[in-house]
Amino acid sequence: MKVSVRLNLPKNPCELTLSYNTFEKVTYDQYFMTSLALHAENDEEVKEVIDELTGKGSLNSHFEKLYNEVKKLSEKELEDVLDNSLFPVLKIDTYKYVYIPILDISLFGKTVIKGNLSDDDLFPRKMLNEGETYVEHQYKSLESVSKADNYIVNLTDDNIEINVKDNFYEIKQEDFENIIIKENLDILMYPGLIFESMDGSGWIQLNKSTFNNILDSQDYFIDNGNHFGISNNYIKESRISYKWGMYWIKETIHRYNDPKSTNVVEKGAEILMTSGRINEIKNKTLVEIIKNINRDFQQEIINYVLSKKDVKDLALNGIYLINKGYEKGWTKEAIKSFYKFKENDNQLFQIYKIEPNLDYTIDELVKIYSIDRNILIDEHNLKIQEYYQDYEMIIENINKKVGEMITSALRDNLGKMKLDDQMKKLKRIFNKYAHAKKDIKNKNLNELRQYEQTVNSDYNLFKDVQKKFEQ
Repeated sequence: MKVSVRLNLPKNPCELTLSYNTFEKVTYDQYFMTSLALHAENDEEVKEVIDELTGKGSLNSHFEKLYNEVKKLSEKELEDVLDNSLFPVLKIDTYKYVYIPILDISLFGKTVIKGNLSDDDLFPRKMLNEGETYVEHQYKSLESVSKADNYIVNLTDDNIEINVKDNFYEIKQEDFENIIIKENLDILMYPGLIFESMDGSGWIQLNKSTFNNILDSQDYFIDNGNHFGISNNYIKESRISYKWGMYWIKETIHRYNDPKSTNVVEKGAEILMTSGRINEIKNKTLVEIIKNINRDFQQEIINYVLSKKDVKDLALNGIYLINKGYEKGWTKEAIKSFYKFKENDNQLFQIYKIEPNLDYTIDELVKIYSIDRNILIDEHNLKIQEYYQDYEMIIENINKKVGEMITSALRDNLGKMKLDDQMKKLKRIFNKYAHAKKDIKNKNLNELRQYEQTVNSDYNLFKDVQKKFEQ
């Protein structure tokens, strides 16, 4: 399996210095000195020519230096310079590379070379391009360095390989264990089991930070030797193994809303209920937990949490359970939350079925009565009867007074009279009560009483104007 491991891999920085001959475009000065060296009979003749051309100026030493370089060339080389306009130059290049002794490989640029490059005398010659000639080379070792870094390691029961430059290189287990960066872990504090096998993928090296996070879990449980840490967002399953001289960990995230994790979520919820910290979980997470556990346990959690705080979504889930037949076993506090967060008349009806002894308003009792009058307790039945008696009496009063107003002769005669302020107001009232039956439709008792007060006031005005008309 391939895993990421932090290693202290020793590396030896090295240098390769390569000397070689190559050619560069000849300058006018070089060409002149080459021609002079090839055709002059001796050095004295050359010196005379230089002195005649430059006198005692700075160019004198310049040309003299050039000549001293040129005269080292053979006659054929001099002829080649004149024929090809290319001058032979000695180049010295220095290259840095790294040797990794424990893997016995050399890193030269992007190339990995098996063995120590300093043992290969042919390699420098292979670096030369066409037209270049080898002179000499020298290898030099610099001060060794050892720096911790992350490496991809391929681990099997038979061998261990480290990835370098996209290739894997075998390392002895003893050497591997010596270069592993190991942090001090108080492994005896771990409440789970330490395994010797590493099945599947996803394993990483166990470090102190990850291990301390496990130990710091306030709520957790152990199942099949694995540690399950409970957090606000998920339950993290941790499996720890010891192999190849180090501790490894594989972590699996169990989301509260994942149907595949139902068993894990239920066990986590049991721990939270036992510790009493279930009500400290975020409301959104509580709802996810509720939807992913069995219904008996849902009721238990809803009862507990709603006894501590009001959570609308939990209350609505409780009402849903009632609708599915869970009418017994609810606490008084839970039912009060159901009542507080109910959203429609059907939910009100369901709540009343399981608990009629709440402070229901008369309007709510009327709604329940309209759904099933037989469900009301005697006390509420009496209130309903009184309600409807008042209701009918008020409607009767409204209809009588409105009827008298809109059928009176005064309504027609107002159009023939000079109107004062009272009469103008009454005329508007007559128009208003043309749809009186529509005005009282669907009003509850309180609304009807308010409407009755308006009708009584308008009726009194009608009587006052009627007296004036009769005088």
